[in-house]
Amino acid sequence: METLNNNIIGKDVFLRLLTTQLQHQDPLAPTGSTEFVAQLAQFTQLEQTANTNETLTSLLQSNSSLNNYGAAGLIGKEVQVEGGNVALLEGEAAELSYSLEGNANRVTTQIINAQGNIVKTIESGAQKNGAQRLVWDGRDRDGNLLPTGDYRFDVSATNLEGAPIRTETFSAGLVTGVVYENSQPYLIVGGNKVPASAVRAINN
Repeated sequence: METLNNNIIGKDVFLRLLTTQLQHQDPLAPTGSTEFVAQLAQFTQLEQTANTNETLTSLLQSNSSLNNYGAAGLIGKEVQVEGGNVALLEGEAAELSYSLEGNANRVTTQIINAQGNIVKTIESGAQKNGAQRLVWDGRDRDGNLLPTGDYRFDVSATNLEGAPIRTETFSAGLVTGVVYENSQPYLIVGGNKVPASAVRAINN
């Protein structure tokens, strides 16, 4: 290791400089004991820092391997992840999950198709804060069955005073595969690629 960054020399360079200094110092005026001890202390601190960095790097690599192994173990399981994506099968209902960070007086759910068009709006009454579920019958605003495909849903809510309440949407689906990008695992859920860190629940 030659350098740690642009301003700090590596321990090998430091040791060579220290050895060279001892070889060329004036025998009649050697380096003072205080200065010499200070230099040794700097070297010890530098070596300890380098060893700590190497240990942390090793731990991060091990943790990354464990994360990758854990992600592969989710294949074939149903998970709940952040985001309002939903895969609809024509003629079947779909369950939408979301959470409210406060008691709501009014909740509005909009279903959006792959082209970005709102195909249905569902108005709900008062709901308490926490996890909520809504069953969508798979039909548009005119009662027509919508085709099989990927949709998404947005949820907005207001309290009794009309002030907005923060909401968070979730998607559920079967993990059919895992891909790795930049050493990070991503799950294939309902044909969508989502980061493994977005998983909020796992169902057997």
